[in-house]
Amino acid sequence: MTNKDSPEALAFLTVFNRLKGLVDDDPANIVPDAEKDESIRDLCADLFFAAHFADPPSARGPDTLTAPADPVFIRAWREYEADYAGPVFTAVFGDLSGLVGEDHRTLPDRRWDAADDDAREASSGIEQAMSFAQDNIDQEHRHASFPEGFVEDVTEGLKAWDKLHSETRFDLRGIFRRRALIPFVLIPRAVSAKYPDKGRHSLLTNLRQAHDAFVFGVPHASIAMMRSIMEAVLHDHYRANGSSLHAMIEDRRFSPPKAANKAALHRLRMLANSVLHLGDKQLSSGLPNLDEEGLEKEIVRLLFVLRALIEGAK
Repeated sequence: MTNKDSPEALAFLTVFNRLKGLVDDDPANIVPDAEKDESIRDLCADLFFAAHFADPPSARGPDTLTAPADPVFIRAWREYEADYAGPVFTAVFGDLSGLVGEDHRTLPDRRWDAADDDAREASSGIEQAMSFAQDNIDQEHRHASFPEGFVEDVTEGLKAWDKLHSETRFDLRGIFRRRALIPFVLIPRAVSAKYPDKGRHSLLTNLRQAHDAFVFGVPHASIAMMRSIMEAVLHDHYRANGSSLHAMIEDRRFSPPKAANKAALHRLRMLANSVLHLGDKQLSSGLPNLDEEGLEKEIVRLLFVLRALIEGAK
């Protein structure tokens, strides 16, 4: 859905650009204008549903990125997400904030808590299914109603599950949570074309593996790969020069996207340095002392920074 010529993306771009024109390209005008003009409210409803069908993550399947993506669609989609989605929702469905009360948590914290709640329910459901299977095979009078070999297969499956938990740090709840938190990345055509090799040296492959390392609970490996990806994108697509990553970020000719400003890139660099050079207190001095949850939230924030850097590349 990331080609601007696809029916879904074309419908989204058409309605989005029309609404922007009617509200003078100012999302603050959406709600008051919709209250006065029913046609604008109807247009907001059209845009809400067009965005639903054009949403790239909705059709991503097991992946967390897509390539190649059209830069026109990327810019429009991120602008809609950042500035227009909230007012459009309010114009269509009304202000629901009073129903849920005032929430003083930051957006990253709210996203993390919501993902963790969903992950807790999903992992609990699987554990209950395992328990149900165990209860059933424990009832010997029911064995005759099962297919041949069913009890043995379930028994071996439950043993394998217990072994996985006892011999590894497999964290089902954490996997579900972190998978939900990864930002979906739209790889621009120019970036995708730079790496035609889909093998182990491809930037796309490295980004997938950085995502996978984070999902499966290997944060230091994920951070190290994120640093490598950032350096490659700076060098190959922003033409940033310098003898070190610090110098590349500070290159005067390098103009980063707003959501991937130099301070944010330095934060990723410093976090990666603290991981790659364990024990060097000087490298870690500019970073807060993060616990496991804090580190997870920090990686998510930096994944959004890395996404902005990649999607803004030419």
